[in-house]
Amino acid sequence: MKSILSRRHFLRNSTLALAGTAFSINQLSSRDFSYYPVKHLGLQLWSIREDMGKDPAGTVKALSGMGYREVEGFGYNEGKMFGMPLADFAKLLKDNGISMPSSHCPFTLKSYDEGKKSLTDAAKKAIDDAVAVGQRYIINPWMDEKERPMIDKLIPVYQAAGEYARKAGIRFGYHNHNFEFETRGPDNRLIIEWLLHETDPKLVAMEMDIYWVCFAKNNPLDWFRLYPGRWELCHVKDMANSEKRETIEVGDGTIDFPAIFRQSKLAGLQYYIIELEQYKTTPMQGVERARKNFIKMKP
Repeated sequence: MKSILSRRHFLRNSTLALAGTAFSINQLSSRDFSYYPVKHLGLQLWSIREDMGKDPAGTVKALSGMGYREVEGFGYNEGKMFGMPLADFAKLLKDNGISMPSSHCPFTLKSYDEGKKSLTDAAKKAIDDAVAVGQRYIINPWMDEKERPMIDKLIPVYQAAGEYARKAGIRFGYHNHNFEFETRGPDNRLIIEWLLHETDPKLVAMEMDIYWVCFAKNNPLDWFRLYPGRWELCHVKDMANSEKRETIEVGDGTIDFPAIFRQSKLAGLQYYIIELEQYKTTPMQGVERARKNFIKMKP
């Protein structure tokens, strides 16, 4: 496969990565900090999935009351989201003063017609539907464990999705977990290296889940420096100071977000999306606290 970037460039960047590992997030003082302007602060609705499943209208109204003005959707299925046509769901959001700049939608090997070298009609429709409701991004949220060893075959899927999305007027992106920083592909490169090195930055944006990068014991700042401008969105959830290192409301854990966000301009970050997967109280109380904590982090 022909690389989007030269091998020499990749090796140079890899050397920088190794050199940068000695740089600790904690070396940056939170007091010596100024946010790159946060114009887009949203919530990944997976955080409150049970509430959305039971009462989407009431839940969306409650989010609006908390001050949320953006959300990231999930669960798109044949033109529907949360049991209603996507257009109706978008209207529900709009009626409550909320927009949906991005949503999660899986793209797998089954999303690609190898013979035609193009996306399947179903994959194209998912992108077209996202465009129709005004989304700016459609994000692949997960890579199936069985497909990870075939990352070389997934890259054309993501490239095709990115190309189709670009022509449709939207951005295709990829959201990471920890395995991309721990699992290696056919040539012994990490999956994250495959994703960043073999996809065209003009076609594929990255949504960094900061928690999962830290969970894999990587420094987000190293990846900002290695691939500046690639990280257009991020998921913001904190890490508990416990043996399991479970997720916790942003601001209540061990991740020094101010130090990370100080480099938002370098990263290319524009969309900050709060997420929560484990709960000390209720999901709704958790996402409300997380939003308040995020805002309080501003000096």
